[in-house]
Amino acid sequence: MLYNVLKKVNFNGKIIIIDSDNNEHEFGSGNKLVRIKLTNKSIEKKLFRNPGLHFGEGYMNEEILIEAGSIEQLVDIVTSGYDDFVRNNSIYRFYENFSAYFKVFQQLNEGIKSKKNVAHHYDLKENLYRLFLDKDMQYSCAYFHNENISLDQAQIDKKKHIINKLQIKENMKVLDIGCGWGGMAIEIAKQTGAKVKGITLSENQFATASKRAQEEGLSDKVSFQIQDYRNEKSKYDRIVSVGMFEHVGIKYFRTYLQKTYDLLKDNGVFLLHTIGQRGIPTATSPWIRKYIFPGGYIPSLSDIISETQKLNINVTDIEILRLHYAHTLSHWYKNVQKNKNEIIKMFDNRFYRMWEFYLLASKYSFVNMGNVIFQIQIAKNINNLPLTRNYMYN
Repeated sequence: MLYNVLKKVNFNGKIIIIDSDNNEHEFGSGNKLVRIKLTNKSIEKKLFRNPGLHFGEGYMNEEILIEAGSIEQLVDIVTSGYDDFVRNNSIYRFYENFSAYFKVFQQLNEGIKSKKNVAHHYDLKENLYRLFLDKDMQYSCAYFHNENISLDQAQIDKKKHIINKLQIKENMKVLDIGCGWGGMAIEIAKQTGAKVKGITLSENQFATASKRAQEEGLSDKVSFQIQDYRNEKSKYDRIVSVGMFEHVGIKYFRTYLQKTYDLLKDNGVFLLHTIGQRGIPTATSPWIRKYIFPGGYIPSLSDIISETQKLNINVTDIEILRLHYAHTLSHWYKNVQKNKNEIIKMFDNRFYRMWEFYLLASKYSFVNMGNVIFQIQIAKNINNLPLTRNYMYN
């Protein structure tokens, strides 16, 4: 059944599959060619029933072996035909629709559960992240003025772009929700003289961010705390949240947006930077949910805007960054490849295969599957900011 469905899929490239009985099956066309071996009958059945889970799992468990080409080429070709595969596979189409209908139950991010979900990913050994991120350890989409810019410079430019959008001035109070390892909060304080509080649920990130602020001599300007955003009480001139909204969960969007709006002073501005779906709302990939981001969800624009409308929140600007994250992930993947032996030593071969699949599946979700970055600016007062967008770039 798997091979019958694959015959109907328009792949942007050619896949040759050697099944567990050593029979050869060819699909797609074009110059890109990948040849893979499926090692047992079980993986063939699983790929038919639920490729969203078992494609990544099969690669991790070496049930899918690459004999010609690369895993990157395979992920590129497969994601190029993914929508076609769903259309032609009634069983998997039913699963996707069922999963989308019940997606709210996949993201139960109450206080304790939310902290546990964050720890699953962000409290891995910090040296892993040091091996593939930029020097400032920005674990979110960079901003590329062109494709030839280095990762370090693109992450600097991302921080500048966000600071410009927020028009942060000296002595303003700024809240950074989901502050990571502290780079954004520290940069805001250094560039503007503002006082910044960063909050996170990750023990590792809190420890590193606090140490960095002390080493930079910014303890009077920057502070960090392990804290759920729902427990914040102070009022702020500016709020920023980069790459955290994906962990909130659709059930809590209204809570999150109402809370951030309430925390703004009358002159307050909030910038929400999140991965988004270009199309209609769908469920999170079951593989990503199981292995990478439990409780995670990529919102569509309608998911967010429908809540801001209900809450009468002023959305003052929306920018969509298209392939910036694909370029970011390309840099991360190259760095992971360079450090393959070290990562295997740190964890094991299965973890390495999981991590490279995660980065590649993420990259090609932007190239082939409609993911983008939303930067949504919200202002407490519609007259808080200049009338044109020039201030964001000058």
